[in-house]
Amino acid sequence: MTDGAGEIKRLERELDRQRRLAEAAYALHSSLDLGELLQIILTCAREGVRADRGTVFLLSKDGKELWSRVLAGDNALEIHLPVGKGIAGAVGATGETIRIADAYDDPRFDRSWDKKSGFRTKQILCAPIRSREGVVVGVFQLLNKLSDQPFGQEDEDFLEALSVPVALAVENARLHLASIEKERQDKEIALAQNVQRGIQPERMDTTVGPIEVAGLNVLCEDASGDYYDVFELPSGRLAVVIGDVSGHGLHCALVMAQARAFLRAYSRTSDTLEDTLTALNDFLARDLTGGRFLTFFIALVDPQSGRVVWGNAGHLPPLVRRADGTIETLDAAGRVLGIFPGPGFPEGEPFDLGPGDSILLYTDGATEARSAEDENDLFGERRLRTVVAEHGADAPRAYLDAIVAALLAHTDQDEMGDDLTLVAVRRTP
Repeated sequence: MTDGAGEIKRLERELDRQRRLAEAAYALHSSLDLGELLQIILTCAREGVRADRGTVFLLSKDGKELWSRVLAGDNALEIHLPVGKGIAGAVGATGETIRIADAYDDPRFDRSWDKKSGFRTKQILCAPIRSREGVVVGVFQLLNKLSDQPFGQEDEDFLEALSVPVALAVENARLHLASIEKERQDKEIALAQNVQRGIQPERMDTTVGPIEVAGLNVLCEDASGDYYDVFELPSGRLAVVIGDVSGHGLHCALVMAQARAFLRAYSRTSDTLEDTLTALNDFLARDLTGGRFLTFFIALVDPQSGRVVWGNAGHLPPLVRRADGTIETLDAAGRVLGIFPGPGFPEGEPFDLGPGDSILLYTDGATEARSAEDENDLFGERRLRTVVAEHGADAPRAYLDAIVAALLAHTDQDEMGDDLTLVAVRRTP
């Protein structure tokens, strides 16, 4: 009779265990929000083993720490523990369950948590959360059994059974979060590219008197920080601009749009390029944060005389090819724009663009293209100079096409794999 009663009790406990697992599995599918899911998991674990309190930790992507999000009043606080430290950290490192009858007798227990909260930790049950493949992805930490009995084998068995559906729910929540983030990023990239295309076309060709200009801007998967512009000033001079905002994305596109609008407005009344660059720098320094900056080159070309006034704020030096084949560089004399306000942007030495002479402005996509055979073999300035020497006398569009062809041959691709911006200026022979 006693054996029969004991068997009935065992069956009742097993049925209750299965019921709690079924309820937990249902609850785990009720939310894809990771913060809410952590609270649901904790509730399922606490009720399942009848614990007073607990925490559910997840393993970070790099596997170096456990983290959890807990509610503190109206706020959500994150807890971070190094893997291997403390009781939960030990379970995360070894994947072995730890059951402690008296926390204060275990040297791994950090009593400072109780001092801060006023809670008295007595018993601890820490168990790994494993995926279907058996990989540890988190840790259950339950405190103080509500009954007079300590945590036992049945509690361990319950957490082990709960582990796989919990890991699956966490993975689904993370995939959902990644999907939302990707959608957000895709929308941001599309908006950034629309902004860029609104202020600079992929291809541009213009002629002012004897001055011919061609521009090319190739955007790849992301929105780049490359920027170019060509516009006439009231004086009749032609402004030719190229720049590169550090970073990628919508912020860069907005910085480009702001810089373009400011430059076009300010340069109409500015007396010198140094004044223009200083004003543009001060304007950008107010808005650029996180170490962002803009490399920038501007040339003012007089179509009648061919006189070129220019300034270079930390940009790659444009290449001037003379009609006789010699090549000169327009090196940077000023710092990059937007780091901090104030002057420091002297003009370069003016020069005359004679008949048949050309100027090439470019971004790092023209020099950092990688060889298909050796990723450490960049196209580099030496190869670029070779193309300049051979094709710098061509019409600007043909000149740019020759550079792109050389880059594609170097990378063994049918189209550009990285962002590229080129501007060619030529005075007709």
